[in-house]
Amino acid sequence: MTRLLTIIIILLSVVLVGIILYPQIQENRPQTLRFVSDSSVVALPLLVALEDTLFTPNRIIPEISYYSDPEKALDELFAGNIDIGIFPWSTVLNRIARRGETLKVFMSVEFRPTLPVDAIVQPAKKKFKTIRELKGKKLGYAPILRDYIPLLLSAAGLNAKDVKLTEAPNPVLINQLTRGELDAAWVIEPFIATIDFTKFDTISAITTKYITAPLPAFAVGFSPVFLKKTTKIQRTRLKIALDAAVDKIDARAADARATLGRFFFNNDSICANTRLPQFQRITEISKPGIQMLATRLLGAGVLSDSVDTKDIFVQPAQMMR
Repeated sequence: MTRLLTIIIILLSVVLVGIILYPQIQENRPQTLRFVSDSSVVALPLLVALEDTLFTPNRIIPEISYYSDPEKALDELFAGNIDIGIFPWSTVLNRIARRGETLKVFMSVEFRPTLPVDAIVQPAKKKFKTIRELKGKKLGYAPILRDYIPLLLSAAGLNAKDVKLTEAPNPVLINQLTRGELDAAWVIEPFIATIDFTKFDTISAITTKYITAPLPAFAVGFSPVFLKKTTKIQRTRLKIALDAAVDKIDARAADARATLGRFFFNNDSICANTRLPQFQRITEISKPGIQMLATRLLGAGVLSDSVDTKDIFVQPAQMMR
């Protein structure tokens, strides 16, 4: 009887130890995270974290893919097929207004007027100097800029009927310009830096001239479900990896530009003149600027309803030990 009791005590002890240790074991196992971004300069923190193996010590196995249409990418995120994404703030705000689906944001990407990362590109022989001169012209734009078109045109005293609009990914737009299928195209880096300026000219800083300056351009975040299904330690590791990537971008911009070139063009030097946006960590995000953007989008009819942005952001304590 004593022997049986001893065996039972040992088994219960083993079970108890297992219950105590299991969560720690699970937290320390490598975690596969599915990232998605537009294939442009805004993906840079993911690329630097991947190339500099910043994910590895934080027990993250990254799977990175790229979208063309940000709205469809948000569909995938809220369906649970993507964990973390980089999306235009305009698309995020539009999603909240229309469907009430809220991205939980922990980083932001800001476009500054002093270092413009977007431009309207045009053949040098068709050069025009103002947006007003787009009237009657064929203008191409990337899907990530879709919701900014009404703001751009209204600022120039135009509307969608005044311009022949074409939506296509950045690389396609450049090809269409080259073939003479467009009069102009609104694109963002790193594609501007690859343009042959003997054949093309640009009007730069369109977003910050006609939308708002500086522009909260892209949000980095995950769905509320992801917040519930991960532990604080796992989210902390995600933050550590991407914060370290931003540190490297800020400290070694030339290296970051080379990373862009390697990933998108298989060329170390092609992006040497690329202008970089400002990548803001959770405590650096300009929240009033995002609320102002939501107000402007509502006034332009892009949003169907007002959006209160205060509940969009992840609390720092949710991603820090």
